[in-house]
Amino acid sequence: MQGCPGAVPSMDISCPRCGGLAEPAGHEDARAFFQCPTCARVWTTHISAIVDRGTAQANPAPRVLIADDSPEMLGLLTAWVEDEGCMVIAVSSGREAIDAAISHKPDVAFIDVVLPPPDGFHVCEVLTRRLGLAAVLMTGVANPDRTRVEEVGALLLLKKPFPREAVVDALTLALEQCRREDASGGTTFASR
Repeated sequence: MQGCPGAVPSMDISCPRCGGLAEPAGHEDARAFFQCPTCARVWTTHISAIVDRGTAQANPAPRVLIADDSPEMLGLLTAWVEDEGCMVIAVSSGREAIDAAISHKPDVAFIDVVLPPPDGFHVCEVLTRRLGLAAVLMTGVANPDRTRVEEVGALLLLKKPFPREAVVDALTLALEQCRREDASGGTTFASR
């Protein structure tokens, strides 16, 4: 790679799951693949994100809390969000979500409406009103109570099943809200 114009010098790419030093595992269609020798996680990122990483290295990865009682959904969402360069705190109950939010101080939360107590509405209200987090609610319920979604301060509601792109768009919106709050010094909720 040395001597190639535009080549990226040796960079330390960390595993989004365990923080270990990752090894390059190839590239295809402007996507770079990495593998962590510590936890065996394989992920991909757009090559432009690696080039931009040199200037953003001082900024820590955003922390995202994901609360869902389905292990399959929790694993899928964790992989999708980690692929976006975020550190994930994954929990499976409402009580664990509140405790994790207090101890880990995430930037964004994805919360399933149906959780072991307390339910996702209560968790969302605690996280948005008391802790000032940007929260996205998720549900598989056919007709969710949209009024309640707004009352608890959720940024938006994702209806299951949803594609990866919907999660990435919601994450982007929530992180933009966090940046606006940091810039203004207060809590500003995005329009729904």
